[in-house]
Amino acid sequence: MKNPRQSRKVCYFLIPLVFILVGIFLFYERILTGAGRFLSPEGRGDSDVVIVEGVELAKWKAVEIGIQMLSSGRANRLVVVGYGSVIEQTSAQPENRAFFLARKLDGLGLRADRIQWIEVPVDHPATLREAQFVVSVLRKDGVRSAILLADGFHTRRSYWAYKEAGSPLAIEIIPCPYFTSFRNENWWRTTDGIRAFTTQFAKYFYYILRGYIPVKSLVTT
Repeated sequence: MKNPRQSRKVCYFLIPLVFILVGIFLFYERILTGAGRFLSPEGRGDSDVVIVEGVELAKWKAVEIGIQMLSSGRANRLVVVGYGSVIEQTSAQPENRAFFLARKLDGLGLRADRIQWIEVPVDHPATLREAQFVVSVLRKDGVRSAILLADGFHTRRSYWAYKEAGSPLAIEIIPCPYFTSFRNENWWRTTDGIRAFTTQFAKYFYYILRGYIPVKSLVTT
């Protein structure tokens, strides 16, 4: 014969579990969308510059979004960040890459004097070192605020790296995520979305554990 106390304990455990599972089933889209928004926060406001980080040919959409921001008056200048040989059609010299980029952007209606190419050294941890290098250059140019265009779920980690680097220099960072092969509202339905979310979620917590970004980034932007 079963012990009544044990039966009650099982019920106390199973009933909340059932409600939790039913809630997840009914609201899983909201939960997953909210998780995606957590990794891709979006700020508001205008700035001195728009930063497009880690530019590759496959990420040209980010440059186009940056140009649109300049056209709409949200920023005055486009700052393009690159690593080593990210633009393969040019020689290895940074000034030649900058010339290539300026020529390409000129075809999109953007004057060369509104473009700044910053080539950062490849060093670990890459996102943090990039942020520190870029904001130090921008501070010398008198920049006080910057919109950070970041790739989807990479945004939160990148934003906090830039924020930590920029705050001591009085540079405000405004996060602005962009998506290419999927949207935040359906990322769990695509292989690229699932891979991006899990990878960036792991990297984000790695940055917290290593102390590269603060624990408070879990609850605030």
